[in-house]
Amino acid sequence: MDTEVHKILVVDDDKDYRKLLLVRLKHLFPNADVKEYDIIKHGLPPAKFDWEKFDVLILDYHLGKGETGLDWFKRYKKSEYFPATVIITGVHDENTVALILNSGVHYYLNKQHLNKNKMHEAIEKALAVRASLIAEYKNHYNQEYDFDAFLTGYLIRVKERLIADILRDAKTTGCLPNEQLIDTVIAQERQNILKVIDDPTIQEAKIDLLEVVAEDIKNMSW
Repeated sequence: MDTEVHKILVVDDDKDYRKLLLVRLKHLFPNADVKEYDIIKHGLPPAKFDWEKFDVLILDYHLGKGETGLDWFKRYKKSEYFPATVIITGVHDENTVALILNSGVHYYLNKQHLNKNKMHEAIEKALAVRASLIAEYKNHYNQEYDFDAFLTGYLIRVKERLIADILRDAKTTGCLPNEQLIDTVIAQERQNILKVIDDPTIQEAKIDLLEVVAEDIKNMSW
């Protein structure tokens, strides 16, 4: 999917890594204005900081001084027009990954698997997820509705429905849910998305959200 990106903001407490990201992003999006925010130098952004002028936000998970990218996302995201957000993390703890996936962050990347192609793919998917959620939000709710509540509720509803399907199918076999059963239910949901939705962009966004829920389900203890 080709998505035009005009402005990108990078937030990372590590100066050298931040510079590395800037170089990579400028190479991937040569026409974009790529900015950096130095949390060590400037501290927390002021309340009037204009987040919505950026199309994409790249957030490191560990920002120093006890702050995380997830904290920032929850604190500053006030509307559906908050930038498409990708959290980059070197954390391998399953609980932390689950927190990121369930928070409504548009996408996340593991630093160990970070390369040029993965970065571009993550941004494209984050933009698609954001666009799909904005469209669905506008179709179902007025502008006074809490977008964070909508997004969290959407993810919870999908997760609960898939868990119910998995448990139903497991009951017929008399066994606990296993990887094969979970993969089968997820695949069925993916096929249903492709069947019901005609717009390729919305298809991709819905499947990306499904992957977020699927990873959380696969980390569950049954």
